[in-house]
Parts: sequence; C-alpha cells; structure tokens
Amino acid sequence: MHPWIHRTLGELVAADERRAALFDRLGLDYCCGGHRTLEAACRARGLDPATVATMLEALEATEAPDEPAIDWQTRPLSELIDHIVATHHAYLRRELPRLSALMDRVAQEHGHQTPWLREAQEVFGRLKRELEAHLHSEEAEIFPLIQMLEQGSVEAGTLLEPLLQQAEQEHHAAGEALHQLRALTNGYRVPEWACSSFRALLEGLQALEADMHRHVHRENNLLFPRARRLLTEAA
Repeated sequence: MHPWIHRTLGELVAADERRAALFDRLGLDYCCGGHRTLEAACRARGLDPATVATMLEALEATEAPDEPAIDWQTRPLSELIDHIVATHHAYLRRELPRLSALMDRVAQEHGHQTPWLREAQEVFGRLKRELEAHLHSEEAEIFPLIQMLEQGSVEAGTLLEPLLQQAEQEHHAAGEALHQLRALTNGYRVPEWACSSFRALLEGLQALEADMHRHVHRENNLLFPRARRLLTEAA
C-alpha cells in the first residue's frame, strides 16, 4: 500500500504544488477539501487511490518545476501573505470585473438560446460581490492580525480565530458557487457555434476556478493552520 494514500490532499499539494494541476484534472478538491486523505478523496470520486498515487510519482519524474519551489510551510507568514495579495488578490481584482462584463454581454446576446446563462449570471454576480467583500476583510483585518501575531502580539490572537472561521466559511461558499458554474457550463465546454466572447468567458471562468483552488489552498492549508499554531503557542 502506497504511503501517500494516507496523507491529506492539502499536505500533498503543500509539499509540491505541481500536484494541484493533476488534482484539478481528476476533480479532487485539495483546497476546501484539503483535510481529506488521498484515499478518502479518491474513493468519493470513484478513483483508485493507488493509481492516483502512481500518477503523482510519475508527475515528479517527468515534469520539472517551472521555477524553484518556495517552501511556504517554513517561510515567514508575512511573505506568504504578500504573495497571496500580489498573486491571487490582484488576479481577482483584475479578472472579476472583466468576467462580469463578458458575462453580461454573452447573456444578453445568447441568453435566448442558452437558458443556463441567466442562472450562471446570477451565480457569478453573487460570487463576485462576496469575493470582493472577502478580499477587503482579509486585507483590512485578518492579514494584519496574523502579521501582528507573528511579531508576538498576544492581543491580536484573541481577535483572530473567529475571523479565520468566517473566512473558511466564505471559502466554502465560493467553492460551492464555482461548482455550480462548472455544472451549469458542462465543465466549461465551449459550444461549436460560440462567438469569441462566449469562448473567452468560459476560458476565463475555468482559469478563475483554477486560481481560486490555489488561492484557497494557500490560505486554508498553509496560512491559517500556521497562524493557529502561533495562537496555540501564545496561549
């Protein structure tokens, strides 16, 4: 029995983020569902855990990393926070308005022939509003408190845990919305007759899903657990 099948998805991706793309292709949730073991997650998806573990090994042997990996399990939390803001928050602030405009245009032009577009428009609109509020909450409250806690502020720790729990609930809600969008779009499949705007919308939604998976993984499975360990040490 392969030892990796008893490790959690979050641990596996934290150790090597190249594994995230494989998990995305297999439909294995390593961000909000990162606490599940590889075995449990595979069984839930009807996959053979040993086969997936072998695929992970093959990935290591055949795919070189694009750039030297950063060990976010040991780097200062302030660096991880800066990376999340510069990479994922900046991405959302750029892409959410662009995708919103695309969604409105495509729904207006093709809503009559593609009934699911109206529901997708509502789901995406709600997701956009909630993510924009979520980014503000993290940058204005959660991230500064984690940085203060890392610098030794005990007072910051007393305020942090409820905010972490709320952020995790918001991550779960975002994951549910992305799941709805994937289902409504039939896995982001582009119709043969689709115009360039329709194609760009579906490609953009798929890219948004992939970035959100990595974004939430870095918070749920790296940043927040490390912050909680600091809370425990401070107590």
